[in-house]
Amino acid sequence: MNKVVVITGASSGIGLSHAIFLTAKGYTVFGTSRRSQTLDKKQLKEDFVRDHTKWKFTNKEKTIVKPTKNLIPKKIEKNLDELIDKIRFFNMDVTSDDSVEKAISEMEIEAKKINDRGIDILINNAGISFFRSAEVLSMEDWKTTFDTNLFGMVRVAKAVLPQMRERREGRIINTSTLGALAVIPFQSHYSASKIAIKVFSEGLRVEVKKFNIKVSTILPSDINTAFNTNVHAISTSMDPSTKSVDLEKMINQSPTTPDSPYYEYLNPVWKVIVKNLIVAPPPLVISKKLYRIIKARKPRVNYHAGDPIQRILVFLIRRVVTNELVDWLLPLYFGLK
Repeated sequence: MNKVVVITGASSGIGLSHAIFLTAKGYTVFGTSRRSQTLDKKQLKEDFVRDHTKWKFTNKEKTIVKPTKNLIPKKIEKNLDELIDKIRFFNMDVTSDDSVEKAISEMEIEAKKINDRGIDILINNAGISFFRSAEVLSMEDWKTTFDTNLFGMVRVAKAVLPQMRERREGRIINTSTLGALAVIPFQSHYSASKIAIKVFSEGLRVEVKKFNIKVSTILPSDINTAFNTNVHAISTSMDPSTKSVDLEKMINQSPTTPDSPYYEYLNPVWKVIVKNLIVAPPPLVISKKLYRIIKARKPRVNYHAGDPIQRILVFLIRRVVTNELVDWLLPLYFGLK
């Protein structure tokens, strides 16, 4: 096959799942991370296993969980160490022009050694979020969100496009979220950056079509990853040993400060988000959809993926119900009274 895939943000969550799954399918995977030199392969394995464990609430308050089932396919589980060893990680900070250009240049050189072409597929996956009201979130953090989620994606796409255009072949898959279509309270910055990704992808798709470069967007639902701990860590100080399964600890350590005028209003939303994520589908659900996009001869522009209930909810919000009903439905879903 000798197809080379670049995945940004490949050291955790959905990105790590993509890297392992596509490696298992025979692709050569180049993963990027801001901390590629210090990645611990044992930790990568532990994170992947945790993300692919089915968890069950064991108390009425839904603050304690226990593992009930391993969701990793047998073939991947058997070869997990070998698959992780095969992934080549490159250092990249998507918010830096120099870092992106340097990393893509290095990966193009390595890819040509493998297939005489270069990078075949780019999967833009890196992203961050805070948990703050639109009013309280600083303008610096607004800019950080867009610089990572949107402009970082644009930087990487711009870096790979000249080579793809010259070869008249390539695929780019950008990661948005269903939360771009049903805005998440106190993450309006995140949803705004993610809807911009969808629009960017739709425009880019038309511009590069004549060069046989195919562009699509994948919009996942909630997925069981450590995303909430990452949100918490950059939103406020938190014990670094806290895991996404430590629900009671996560809920009691609100990722905002009591001096916020939104503190009491925000906390119920945070509880819903924490509880929803731990019982959400595993990342491989998204990786399998991604694989189908890659294999499609004529891929669509947008793909919704993940939890069926959330996908139905988004369909209703965007296509069926009135704005007045949405104004009632979303606060109800997120526990706001």
